[in-house]
Amino acid sequence: MADMLPVVCLAHGSRHPQADAAVSRIAAAVEDLSGRRAVASHLDFSPLTLTEVTRLLGVSGHEAAVVVPLLFTDAFHLRQDVPDALEQASEASGVQLHLAAPVGLGEDLAEVIAGRVGDTDHLVLYSVGSTVPGANDTVAALAARVGELLGVPGHAVVATGGDGTGTDALLAHCRSVGDVAVQPLFFSPGTLWDLAVRALSGEPGVQLGEPLGEDVAPLVVTRVNDTVTDRER
Repeated sequence: MADMLPVVCLAHGSRHPQADAAVSRIAAAVEDLSGRRAVASHLDFSPLTLTEVTRLLGVSGHEAAVVVPLLFTDAFHLRQDVPDALEQASEASGVQLHLAAPVGLGEDLAEVIAGRVGDTDHLVLYSVGSTVPGANDTVAALAARVGELLGVPGHAVVATGGDGTGTDALLAHCRSVGDVAVQPLFFSPGTLWDLAVRALSGEPGVQLGEPLGEDVAPLVVTRVNDTVTDRER
């Protein structure tokens, strides 16, 4: 492990009291699967900033690391926050940081989500939502693809963004379709998903999923391998 680049699993961050621990479990699963040292970090709401984590890697003798954003869409955080955080962390620590592709919304994620859903007649993906043009459309496309894998209609509902969003929209859609599985497009527990669970609890025919957690670890390892293979030869 010492001769291999370590991995930083970089999450958005959340005020939810269980979020940090959940991301740390993802990092632990990545370490188990890859044989690389893997650590958790957060863009916000946590003392485990990328700068702090990178400094600790430098103190332990690492000169470089690969950063995998635990993000789904190509929106503001990936375009602005992540590059800014990498630049600041590298300058402060002296550790060279290689940015890998994010977990994203590809076929491998669709397969992971489909594997988590039990028998149902409909699928709903519930995500935070984005103001970046096209970002919510990519989530809708993922929902449709997961539905194809399950052989049922797939639909996306976002938690934020004005009319037609949030728990009211989610509840209305679930009541309109009957038997439905609702899967959160979240890596870790969050307050928006907690609100959705409270709104849907007790609703007949609703199957509630859980945040993706360690199930995304193989996807993170793939992103790492795609980034570091040439550098470690």
